[in-house]
Amino acid sequence: MFAFSLTSVLAALGPNARSQDVPPAPAPAAPMTVEQLAQRLQAMEEMNRKLASELARTTRAHEQEMKQLREKIGELSGRPAVASEEASSSAEVAVPEPMRNNARAADTAPDSPVPDYTEGQFDPFTAAPGYAPTNAAESRRLPLKGTFGPGFQWQTEDEEFRLQVHYESQIEARIWAQSDQVPANGGIFLPRQRIFFNGNITKAIEYELAINRGFGAFNLLNAFVNLHFDDRFEVRIGRFFTPLPYDQYAISNYWLPTPERSLFTTNLSLNRQFGMMGWGYLFDKRLDYAAGVFNGSRNSFESLSNSADFVGYLNARPFQESENLRFARFWNIGSSVAFGYQNQAAVPQSFRIAGGSPSADVPGPGTTPFLILNRDVVERGERLLGSVHSAYFYKGLSVIGEWQYGYGGYASPSRPNSVQVPFSGFYLTGGYFLTGEHIEQRSRLKPLRSVFPTTKGERRGVGAWEVVGRYSDLRLGEQIFTGGFADPSLWSNQAATTEVGLNWYLNEYLKVYMFWLHGEFGDPVQYRPGGLQKSADMFWMRFQLYF
Repeated sequence: MFAFSLTSVLAALGPNARSQDVPPAPAPAAPMTVEQLAQRLQAMEEMNRKLASELARTTRAHEQEMKQLREKIGELSGRPAVASEEASSSAEVAVPEPMRNNARAADTAPDSPVPDYTEGQFDPFTAAPGYAPTNAAESRRLPLKGTFGPGFQWQTEDEEFRLQVHYESQIEARIWAQSDQVPANGGIFLPRQRIFFNGNITKAIEYELAINRGFGAFNLLNAFVNLHFDDRFEVRIGRFFTPLPYDQYAISNYWLPTPERSLFTTNLSLNRQFGMMGWGYLFDKRLDYAAGVFNGSRNSFESLSNSADFVGYLNARPFQESENLRFARFWNIGSSVAFGYQNQAAVPQSFRIAGGSPSADVPGPGTTPFLILNRDVVERGERLLGSVHSAYFYKGLSVIGEWQYGYGGYASPSRPNSVQVPFSGFYLTGGYFLTGEHIEQRSRLKPLRSVFPTTKGERRGVGAWEVVGRYSDLRLGEQIFTGGFADPSLWSNQAATTEVGLNWYLNEYLKVYMFWLHGEFGDPVQYRPGGLQKSADMFWMRFQLYF
C-alpha cells in the first residue's frame, strides 16, 4: 500500500520537476536591419564628439591653471617663470620648502641678511626665513656645445659664452760643445709647460688665464680681460705681452722660425707686465696699432717703482689689397717704442745667449752668459727701447728683420748717480718651406701631407719641412764697464749668434726644431772658474706640442 502511494506521488510530480531543471529556450530575436545598425553607429559618433570636446575644454583649463601656478612660484622664488610647452595633465610641481614657509615675492622681499663667505661661488641650499633665494643661486642655465680644433672648446649656441682650453709642451735637448761649463748648461729641459684658459662672457668681454712652468719656475703667465668693443678699438687690462718689439708681440713662441727670439728681445725686451693697452686694426685691417701704460719692470708680477712706462706699436701692410703687386701683399713694416723712468733691481742681471726671456737668474739654466752684472747694481733713470721692423711673406718664404736700439740707466752704491748705457741690436731671419706649403704670416701651419693626419681620409705623408737661418747681434755701451757695473776681465759687452736648422711639422700640432747655434763674444768670457772662451756652440733639438 505504501509502495503504491509513493509510486503515485512520484508519477504526479515527475513532469513538474523536469520542467524546473531545464528552462524553456527563449524565442529567437528578430534580425537587426542595416538601418538600425547605422542609427546605432551615428549615436556612438555623436557621443564621442561630445566626450572629445569636453576633454579638450578640461585640458585647456588645466594648462591655464598650471601656467598660473608656475608664474606664482616664479614670483615667490624671485626668478622669471618659464612656460613649458611639454606640460601635461600628469605634471607635478614641487614647491620648495622655504616658499611654503613665509617666503615673500622677489619684488617685495629685501636682500638676504646672510653674508656671502664664498665670493659668490656657492649659495646656501635654502634661504633665510622670510627671504627669497638669491638670483645667483637660480641663474639661467644654457646648454653648451663642445668641439676640438685647435684646443678644446665649449660654447653656447649663440657664441655669447665660451671657454677654450689650450696646452703647450716643449721638451728639448741642449748639448753644448763646452761640456765642462760651471754651472752646467747642457742636458734635457722643459722650457715651457703651459695651459691656457680663454674665452668670452658675452662677445664683447674676452678673457685669458695661463699658467706656466718654465726653467725651474712655476708662475702666472697671462691674466687679462679684453674689452672687444670693435675690431678697430679694443682695451686689454691685466698681465700680458707688452707691444715691443715685433718678434715678441707679433709672433707667438709656437710659430717662431727659430727656437727662441733675438738676442735683444731675450735680454732687454719688456716681456710680460701688468698694464692697460688700447689696440686694434684700422684701414681694412692694413694697419695694426697698440699703445698702453705698464709697470715698467721687465717680466714682472708687481710694480717695483712708482712710475709707469709708455709702450707703443705700429705695423702696416701697405699692399695688402693690391692686385698689381700681389707679391708684396704680405709685406709688413713698422716700429715700436717704450719709454719710462726706472728705479728697481736690475733685470736681467745675466745677459746670455740661447735664453728665453729676461730674468733675474744667474746665469740661467741651459744658457751661456756673456755679461753678468755685479749684484749691487740697480736700474735707475730714464730708459728708452725701440725698434724698426720689416717682415715679408711670399708663398713658402719668410724674411724677418729688425733693428733695435735704446738706452738704460744703471747705478750702484759706489756709483749712486745714474749712468746711461746705450743698447743696440739687429737680427735677420730667413725661412723657406721645402715641401710646398705657403704662409701669409707666422701662425699655425697644416702640412700638405701630415705624418699623423688629423682629418679623416687625409693621406699620410712626410709632413712639412722648413729650412731656417738667423743672425742676431747685441751690443751694450762701454759705460757698463767704465761705470763699475761689471768686470771687463770676465765678461763682454757684445755677443752675436748664428743659427741654422730645420723645422719639421708632423701635423698642425706637433713640431720639431733641429738647430745648430754658434755664439761669438766681443771678448773672452768666463765659462768656469779660471776658464775663458771666445765662442760657444750648441746642438739644439726641441719637441713642441701645442693645441
